[in-house]
Amino acid sequence: MPRSIGRSGSGPSIPTKRKHDDLTSSIRRPQQEGPAQKKQRTEGPTPEKKKTPADPSMHADFDKKAHEEMLKNPKYQALANDAANAQQKPVNIVTKDQVHGGMFYKGAGQVGLRPDLVGPKRASVMAFELTNVAQQGKFDKVTKDTFHNEIAAASGKKPVGGDLNARRENFAKSMERIEYDGIKRHHSVMKDGIQNQNWPKEMDRFGKRLEGADPSFDGYWARQNVKDPKTNKSHSDVYRGQFDNIASKAAELVEKSKKPGAT
Repeated sequence: MPRSIGRSGSGPSIPTKRKHDDLTSSIRRPQQEGPAQKKQRTEGPTPEKKKTPADPSMHADFDKKAHEEMLKNPKYQALANDAANAQQKPVNIVTKDQVHGGMFYKGAGQVGLRPDLVGPKRASVMAFELTNVAQQGKFDKVTKDTFHNEIAAASGKKPVGGDLNARRENFAKSMERIEYDGIKRHHSVMKDGIQNQNWPKEMDRFGKRLEGADPSFDGYWARQNVKDPKTNKSHSDVYRGQFDNIASKAAELVEKSKKPGAT
């Protein structure tokens, strides 16, 4: 396994300390006479330092090498081709400050990976996000069908799927099921790479779940609804929020259509 995936790159080397670094001219560092002077405090609140945004290309070399190495595996190559065909162009991998480790930005045609993701885990998350890219057609269909259904509901017609809460749950569950299919494909690709290209075993992030005691979608769905203690939101809550936006836009469109002169 080439170094690009096998382990993260080493950090910048520290220059060897030179003898004269300890020597300081009396002009630059004058000797202090008398008792040490206390450092004066600055009055008022200390201004907060703004966090410097991550450089999108900070891991570009690793991402390129990892992708090229994984392309030697036929299953990963097929996945990469499916992802490129889904958006009619190759996927651009960038480093971004974001909540989740990996995210696909459809409009930009980018897969964003958090700056703290490195080594085999980074390569694994990259591959998983490609499954999301490859399945954009499925995600889009659920979104469009939901929008038309909410148009019907806002127009006073009987929507498919029950009341608002039931429709919200159906939407979240449908989207999670697509992701679950992606997880199964990711496991298949990683397992093949580990067996045939000697990839690090840690790259198969979902193998233990899918080959464990509860590989079912129901078990996966339950785990996706466990709330994060920090945000008090679950992964599926993201999709519930998307549904609320869709329903809101549908209702807004129906209201506009009722105004005089609306076409």
